[in-house]
Amino acid sequence: MGRELQKRKNRSGVSKVRQKPKSKKRVLNNPIIAANWDKSLTLAQNYKKLGLTVKLNKSTGGTEKKLSDLKQRQSDDNEEEWQGIDDIDPLNITSTSSRKKQQIDLAEAKIERDPETGAILRIIEQDLPKQNPLNDPLAEFDSDSEDEGAAVAEEDLVFNLRNQHANTGAKGSAAAKTDTVRALEEQASRPAAKYKRRQPEGEVQFIEELVRKYGEDYGKMARDMKINYMQRSEGDLRKRIKKWKEAGGKI
Repeated sequence: MGRELQKRKNRSGVSKVRQKPKSKKRVLNNPIIAANWDKSLTLAQNYKKLGLTVKLNKSTGGTEKKLSDLKQRQSDDNEEEWQGIDDIDPLNITSTSSRKKQQIDLAEAKIERDPETGAILRIIEQDLPKQNPLNDPLAEFDSDSEDEGAAVAEEDLVFNLRNQHANTGAKGSAAAKTDTVRALEEQASRPAAKYKRRQPEGEVQFIEELVRKYGEDYGKMARDMKINYMQRSEGDLRKRIKKWKEAGGKI
């Protein structure tokens, strides 16, 4: 008998720590998404299948790669501009650091400074002869056309950089139009129903009793301490009776 009591004393009074089950976030609040949701896929996989994006900012960390995409990349290694166009997220905000840096040619120039302050007055560039490795005698006559072509190419490059996100968004919007996206856009385009406050039954009875006794004399309604025991003002009663009339109340 004493043995059992001693065992009970030796037991710890601290309750056993039990790990709580991880609560999953509810992402099925929208009925359209809930109808097309596949519980066997992850959140990112479901969003990609539905034509949606998980996050608007640039994705950090690793991303899921498909075997078909890897094979396509291996076959297109010789192309410099390959960036996986099929996997581009039109809403992804990419930084300027991901753009290909331009190669800048090094050259020498003379700097003219102010002898007193040392400030730079002007920069004198040296006119270096253009390279002609093939010894083409007509190369010097093509200098003007090359300069014009370089200027046009530079303008096109600046224009393409400015419209990089716009072009990407246009391609993505045309390709990412799934049935789910169309249904969501149609749902968002519907006008939202305006909420109209409904007067409670107690307020309706209170107004009907005042109107039955005083008609439209709001001054007497405000001074009646028995019915208007909350001491509502004349303006407050006028507003409540106006709403009561709009709801179908009759004097």
